[in-house]
Amino acid sequence: MCAVALISFILAWKFPIFWLVFLWALWAMSRQSSAMYDNRSQQTSYQTPPPRTEPPRARNTLYDLLEVSPTASPEVIKAAYRQLALKYHPDKQPDARSRQQAEERMKQINAAYDILSDPARRAEYDRQLREGLI
Repeated sequence: MCAVALISFILAWKFPIFWLVFLWALWAMSRQSSAMYDNRSQQTSYQTPPPRTEPPRARNTLYDLLEVSPTASPEVIKAAYRQLALKYHPDKQPDARSRQQAEERMKQINAAYDILSDPARRAEYDRQLREGLI
């Protein structure tokens, strides 16, 4: 806004219509500065922000572990298992640390697939999941 006032002031010497622009720019700057001072007077002392609340943790179910939905068919579960087995196979990891993490992850994936691939065990797991036992 200050640049508009300066340019209109310079042009006003040559073109008289720019006096109106100059006066408008001065008026706008005065309103802007007074509004800024009004806001400062309304501020009180520093208020601490409200404490952060962590969102509820999602349950880590066997379905989450295999990255499938609870309504997934056995074929989808098998495909997801094979894809994750290839991704987390310890022999495909470049260094020892990631190999150890991949071994732990593979153990979890194998256990999840073992339960979800058997219809009776899957039905029991789903029942326990619905009742909140897991």
